Amino acid sequence: MLIQLNNVTKNFVVNEIFSNVKLEINDKDRVAIVGRNGAGKSTLLKIISGAISFDSGERTISKNTTVGYLSQEFIVREDLSIYEEMITCFDEIITLEAELEKLSFELTPENIENDPTLLNKFDRLQNEVLTHKDYHYKSKIESVLYGLDFTKEVFDKKISTFSGGEKTRLSMAKLLLSEPDLLVLDEPTNHLDMENVAWLENYLSSYNGAIVIVSHDRYFLDKVVNVVYNLEFGKLKKYVGNYSKFLVQYEEDYEKQLKEYTSQQKDIKKLEEFVQKNIARASTSKMAKSRQKVLDKMDLIDNPKKDDKAAGIEFLIKEQSGRDVLTISGLQVGYNGIKVGQSYNLSVYKGDRIAVVGRNGIGKSTLIKTIAKRQKEISGSVQYGSKVSLGYYDQKQAEFESSKTILNELWDEYPLMKEAEVRTVLGRFLFRGDDVLKIVRDLSGGEKARLQLAKLMLEKNNLLILDEPTNHLDITSKQVLEEALKNYEGTILFVSHDRYFINKIANKVLDITDNGHNMYLGNYDYYLEKREQERIAQQLTKQNEEVVAEKEANNYILDKEAKKRVRKLERTRDELMNKIETLEEEIQVVNNELAKEEVYTDMIKTQEFNEQLKQLSSELEELNDSWLEIEEELESING
Repeated sequence: MLIQLNNVTKNFVVNEIFSNVKLEINDKDRVAIVGRNGAGKSTLLKIISGAISFDSGERTISKNTTVGYLSQEFIVREDLSIYEEMITCFDEIITLEAELEKLSFELTPENIENDPTLLNKFDRLQNEVLTHKDYHYKSKIESVLYGLDFTKEVFDKKISTFSGGEKTRLSMAKLLLSEPDLLVLDEPTNHLDMENVAWLENYLSSYNGAIVIVSHDRYFLDKVVNVVYNLEFGKLKKYVGNYSKFLVQYEEDYEKQLKEYTSQQKDIKKLEEFVQKNIARASTSKMAKSRQKVLDKMDLIDNPKKDDKAAGIEFLIKEQSGRDVLTISGLQVGYNGIKVGQSYNLSVYKGDRIAVVGRNGIGKSTLIKTIAKRQKEISGSVQYGSKVSLGYYDQKQAEFESSKTILNELWDEYPLMKEAEVRTVLGRFLFRGDDVLKIVRDLSGGEKARLQLAKLMLEKNNLLILDEPTNHLDITSKQVLEEALKNYEGTILFVSHDRYFINKIANKVLDITDNGHNMYLGNYDYYLEKREQERIAQQLTKQNEEVVAEKEANNYILDKEAKKRVRKLERTRDELMNKIETLEEEIQVVNNELAKEEVYTDMIKTQEFNEQLKQLSSELEELNDSWLEIEEELESING
């Protein structure tokens, strides 16, 4: 056990956030805390990490347990460079390396003679360095920074020069590198693109310690966690399994408890009726009192509550658009004349639900903002089809500041609506009663997002362009938005980092890369499948190219060696031909001598010349064999 909470209660002023919370975190646990916005999830994380106190109960932490907490605040020093900040996580191994280096300079023959233990000290210290868990700390730093989208080129830049989102990612990098026994992460996928989130999922899956997470990313929770604690109505309940399993178990528990409650209520009603009818009669009074005792001793089952309040979103359209909704030709987007990304050529048709994906900074929001006429294009054109009416939702727009009340913020835009009608619309987005009199600037991110969606719903456009529509929404609100968009009869173009949301809504995926853009006809799962196929195909192509290149290189080497061999053989062949010609001339001379009368009549001379002829003929035969072998080899080389 690393940390345990027992009967912990936390109040905010006079309001109780949660009470009698029990929670246990063991080594290697992957825990998610889920619940509606405002349920107290982040508060519970802070209590777990020790960042804040609580009103009653007990928090127990095992000895020497280290806790790392990633909140929405930065934990990096802005006056340091990225690399300088990251190596602060490895003071122990860096100190050991410095000691080892210092000791290595002391290993002179004179010092060793004066202190024979120096070599043993050096060996012991060297072994300590080599076997240290952080021996490869430099590659660890590079791996984590690359995974969170920081290249080596920026390692020496001051942290103060980076954006808020980048500083949040650097805070996460530092926390991951410090490797605490317990990682406490509050919305860790914020400010990460989908590739970064996929990297983080894999990293956390193999993390050596325990993890506690609050996240609205359903894919992320399914991949990482194995325990879910649900915080609802101030109570915390544990479920074993990932998020999808939790949803099933939650519904099963609710139905079971409701069934038990209903059954008990029927029994209570029967008993109460019996007591009322029979308590006054002498003949049945004893039985009635017995039934009353049963009622008095009965452990009452609570009526199960379910936090299923959800916004009633419904996107209708005033009129249908034509088949061709958008025709984008040579569109170049950017800011202040500075181009962002490649130029775009694409068509959007009625009924398309196109998700725009790509790494952070690639220009996704810039593209859809330009298409939505919120920003001027650098070049090219966007043509809108017949009867197209455009509705635009911006993640920044949803963070608007206003001194108006919620009621007036909406009513001022639709002054012909009656107050009751405006209140009805706001009620569908969970603004009920006096809630509508809240000042807009004082609302939470989720409340502002719901208000912006209420405005969008009333416009009844047939083309929706949405920039991160699920930001600030809790999981329940996301699910309601998903259903509304699934039932929407118009066309949707949207940017989102929520992979689950994309998978539910998109029928096309526009993937933007540094090399251009590509349209995939299908949802997010299909897009991933096609990308994997492309990756494998590229890998095979690269392997084939490497094989061909290697073969060509080998052929070049072989060709070079073959030409060298041919030249050598040809020289040897020419030498042999000269020798053969010389031998044939010498044999001819001997034959001429043997034909002379003074020779063939002299037995001794004849014998001498015959011996000479035999010797020459033998040499000639050997030379001819050698010449024949060379000719055959030359023929095989030349093909």
